[in-house]
Amino acid sequence: MSDEQQIIDDYAERAGRHLTGPARERAKAELVDHLSDAAEAGELAEALSRLGTPAEAAAAFAEPSPAPPARVDVRFVAVLIDNLPLVGVTIALLVQGLARMAGQGAGFSLAFPPFVYVKVGGVCVSTAPQGCAIAAYDAAGLLYTLGVPLALAWSIVGLGLLEAWTGTTPGKRAMKLQVVTEAGLRIHPVAGIVRRLSLLLGPFAWLDWAPVVWGDRRRVLDHLVETKVVAAVPAGQTR
Repeated sequence: MSDEQQIIDDYAERAGRHLTGPARERAKAELVDHLSDAAEAGELAEALSRLGTPAEAAAAFAEPSPAPPARVDVRFVAVLIDNLPLVGVTIALLVQGLARMAGQGAGFSLAFPPFVYVKVGGVCVSTAPQGCAIAAYDAAGLLYTLGVPLALAWSIVGLGLLEAWTGTTPGKRAMKLQVVTEAGLRIHPVAGIVRRLSLLLGPFAWLDWAPVVWGDRRRVLDHLVETKVVAAVPAGQTR
């Protein structure tokens, strides 16, 4: 392989990393063809300069008509599938609370998502306003101290990184959705995690969906990190 061909292939590969779906392979093929023609004409350096960075080239080769945000009802189903560990822990906490109430006559409270609070000595730190005041999970044991953090780690970090690396998650794949930037590019790992941080607020996380009330299909954090969830395009098709 010639040095120029290696440069072309490396550039096309790096540009493709910013794209998702069919646009990825289409853009890589078009870039290789375009740069190969430029190389034959002795203008490879000029062509690369015009295209700019691989990220800029990816933006130029993204879908010409970016898809609108997906329907909220479809997104909710995907969210439910993606957060099954968190749903499972919440149900287990409910069963545990009911059993304790039946056996000891003690009341309990519950929220979804569960709110997080930590007590160290006489100090309590909570990610939700009501956490320390209610102390609802004091008797939940390992189910809360281990189960909730692990479930939240999957929902926030695990799914966020999956979205950044693959453009989708198990729930989104099942519902034929993907998450992209406003320009239709693959999202950054930091954006993937940040757009899920509302889960740390316990039941207040639902405020992230407030824009749905006035017909907006994007959550508050979607707007903050400039991402959107769209219908995935099947291979071989274009919008």
